Amino acid sequence: MSPSSAPSSPGSTCAQFPLDDHRGYPSPLTSATSRLRRIVGHVATLALLSFFLVDAVAAQERGVIRGRVVDAVTQEALPGANVIIPNADGTPLTGAATTLEGTFEITGLTPGTYSLRASLLGYQASTKTDIVVQTSRPTFVLFELEEAVLEGGEIVVEAGFFAESADAPTSVQVLGAEEIRRTPGGQNDISRTLLALPGVGGGIDIRNDLLVRGGGPSENAYIVDGIEIPQINHFATQGAAGGPLGLLNVDFIRETEFYTGGFPVRYGDAASSVLVINNRPGSPGIASGDFTLGATDTALSLDGGPSESFNWLFSVRRSYLQFLFELLELPIRPAYWDTQTRLEYNPTIRDRIVGFGVGAIDDFDIVEPSDPNDFEQADIANGVLDNDQRSYTVGVSWRRLIDGGFFTLALSRSYQDFAFADIDRGGVAVLQNNSTEVNTRLRLDGDKRLSRLLTLGFGGGITRGTIETAFFQVATPATNFTADLRFQTDAGLWLPFGYGQLTKRSLDGRLTSTLGLRLDANTFLDNPWSVSPRLSTSYAINNRLSVNAAAGLFTQSPEYLSLGVRDEQGGFANAGLSWIDVYQLVGGVAFTPMPSLRITVEGYYKFYENYPISASDPRVSLANLGGDFGFVGAEPLLPDGQGRTYGLEVFAQRKLTSRFYGLAAYTLGWSEFSAAGGRFRPSGWDVRHSGSFTGGYRLGGWEIGAKIQVQSGRPYTPFDLEASAIEYARTGRAVLDRDRLNALRTPYYARVDLRVDRRFDLGPVNGVAYLDIQNLFNRENLFGFEYTQDPAEPDFLRDQNNVGLLPNLGFSIEF
Repeated sequence: MSPSSAPSSPGSTCAQFPLDDHRGYPSPLTSATSRLRRIVGHVATLALLSFFLVDAVAAQERGVIRGRVVDAVTQEALPGANVIIPNADGTPLTGAATTLEGTFEITGLTPGTYSLRASLLGYQASTKTDIVVQTSRPTFVLFELEEAVLEGGEIVVEAGFFAESADAPTSVQVLGAEEIRRTPGGQNDISRTLLALPGVGGGIDIRNDLLVRGGGPSENAYIVDGIEIPQINHFATQGAAGGPLGLLNVDFIRETEFYTGGFPVRYGDAASSVLVINNRPGSPGIASGDFTLGATDTALSLDGGPSESFNWLFSVRRSYLQFLFELLELPIRPAYWDTQTRLEYNPTIRDRIVGFGVGAIDDFDIVEPSDPNDFEQADIANGVLDNDQRSYTVGVSWRRLIDGGFFTLALSRSYQDFAFADIDRGGVAVLQNNSTEVNTRLRLDGDKRLSRLLTLGFGGGITRGTIETAFFQVATPATNFTADLRFQTDAGLWLPFGYGQLTKRSLDGRLTSTLGLRLDANTFLDNPWSVSPRLSTSYAINNRLSVNAAAGLFTQSPEYLSLGVRDEQGGFANAGLSWIDVYQLVGGVAFTPMPSLRITVEGYYKFYENYPISASDPRVSLANLGGDFGFVGAEPLLPDGQGRTYGLEVFAQRKLTSRFYGLAAYTLGWSEFSAAGGRFRPSGWDVRHSGSFTGGYRLGGWEIGAKIQVQSGRPYTPFDLEASAIEYARTGRAVLDRDRLNALRTPYYARVDLRVDRRFDLGPVNGVAYLDIQNLFNRENLFGFEYTQDPAEPDFLRDQNNVGLLPNLGFSIEF
């Protein structure tokens, strides 16, 4: 099956880790995971013993909280704000007032976890939870306060636990650093944490694809410290950005905002979601570090700064997956390096300059099985693609405060190099894809308060993109196309954009509305222009209940790999593609029965136009692709596809105020796409029912958390067994029966993850040790079938199951 064009279903493509996927190669699930459990089990026992032994040393050092309080709109410092650590009854335990620069410092704190509340006359008070204090370095906290709401002439200053944005009243969730780190089964991966949110579905256990409200993994955008990055994964799928392992260092994260729809016009070129990550600064005046040993890798992080005006962060990480897979006797050896850095310079109180960089080296080796009669191992070796990648993003942003607002100017460069190769069983090359994608971006974003009730947002910029590709793929019964594809491309394009929006509040503060317009262009396309109007509104019935809605057009440009495809005459085969148009309508209510508990109910409807489909086999829509390893879109395409996704979401979140925290989500959704002929079929992401609960209990330095996930079956496409026998003899893969595209469904999925954390403080050294058990009850979650000619499988189909019982352990030492 061609990894670039096959529908998302069993047997379609390449590699995965460490188990298997009906879109990839097979693996000996039972034997591999049982060996892994035995190896890890002994170490887990030692780790549990260490949890208790750390109590033998008492902490002698004290911790510090530092931070700033600023206006949420103008980013101007707010002097005189009160920042306190509240007792259980709300009275101050200790605190400080902000300086003229809006800074504060609270010292003499026993290491542990705190809540922090900031208040100032005329502003809405704000509370942040899960503030972890350690002795190795100060903890940084940023408060962005909104102007207070007026009700009957009185200022309401009830401390809110949930951040709200005036221009995004729907479909946005804000998560702090500790909420991300402690997620059971999260593997220190921001994407896996987001899978617990409403409307967000995952692919399979060994991947972290974000499938948002029925959309594919290619429909998301990622922004870190104001710099757009094309991918956040190792071994990413070219043209879709999903993958198996997170690339970003979660220890750097201060806060994330995740928009699952209805996002404002400042964000573009994304059909489904936007993930915005803001990293913490380094620690001025000191040098500190963090050594982390996890389930798949080890990392070293350093931070510090010579003065209050300059600070830095740096990390490097190395995997040991290759050694683990060798120990498990799997014929694949994935290995990676990554590094990340952040520099911050504040030359004046009005200026901030931030430099950001992230890079990765991914190497994938294949080892021939020692036993040629081992069908499972041979199927793995024959079914994978050689997949090596190099990537980096570097950028610098300058934020300048102006009267009543601020602007940010950012310049960045992203580089991605993909190398895919495949040979058949006779040693003949059937696939080679060497591609380099480069983006150089310049953008300006600004916000200005025109009056107390009216705010202007504006911005624009331009991207210079290039794609260089040397591509070759043999046509087989498993590919969409019937003639071999061979082309070379060295092409460039420009992507300019501009936007403006107005946010208006009513005099009593109950009604807030935002109207925005965005203009995008892609000079490569025959029809380059795209216009996106958007509207959102929120009405507060009282200080606990609000009604919210958003509507608009959201657009996304075709992927670079698709644009680089050439036809037989040497012209660009896909210049006739269009911007993907997605019309979105979102509405719901938000209820806050108590400050630390919020419940939301939202309904959504999305309609897609101009979605690419295969020109050679118009039954195949790219909407079903991207949830596997390899690449997507390297073939002639037509902009004739349509889609519709719709559903209802219920979400409840309880912030940590004393000992308990939790969040629960339920989504009822449909995802259907059509290719030629206009017949809508379930997409590969059409999971009708999905529910999750994540909660935990904290007692002193101990914390125990659990995550429960349940979802109904996912669609998959059965095999054409006769054609698969021919294809298997040559390439070791299978052929799908596209006439029955996504006609069958897997059984329902259920999984329980358990995590135990133990924080310890040994004076100048402190940290956390954890034991994370995935699929605690070892439930077999069937997600598809794999075609094989193993005589042990007389029906030629082998069950493919998700991850079984798998204990992971790790620790992080801060110094």
